[in-house]
Amino acid sequence: MGARTSYKTKHRDEILEILQENEREHMTAGQILDELKARGVSIGVATIYRQLDRLVEEGAVNKYMVDAVTGACYEFRDGHEEKSAYVHGKCEKCGKVVHIERKAVETAMQGFSGGGFELDCTRTLFYGICEDCRRTK
Repeated sequence: MGARTSYKTKHRDEILEILQENEREHMTAGQILDELKARGVSIGVATIYRQLDRLVEEGAVNKYMVDAVTGACYEFRDGHEEKSAYVHGKCEKCGKVVHIERKAVETAMQGFSGGGFELDCTRTLFYGICEDCRRTK
């Protein structure tokens, strides 16, 4: 059976627009639903998940499993950036997910590669305290 053909729909475009507007942010399907409703768009959560799955398949969106509680997060993927140019950090205080430039952890990653193990940076998550929470201490 052939590959799934990509087709554009109004909902697909609206979801992609929200992710583009929140570039470099991680949004859950629930957050996307809230944003669409705030814009007056009538859409069901199943449609959002279906469209997100298609966008992930097309390579327009990255999907991350941050933890078992939060569920999947989605992020617009600029077509020019390397898929694994960064890894993710999650703040243990506020729960925010941030990008950590891959170059910052490259030495540690080379250690894994040297052992015959290649990290999947799209699924790598480090835990710590974000800059904003450190400032409020």
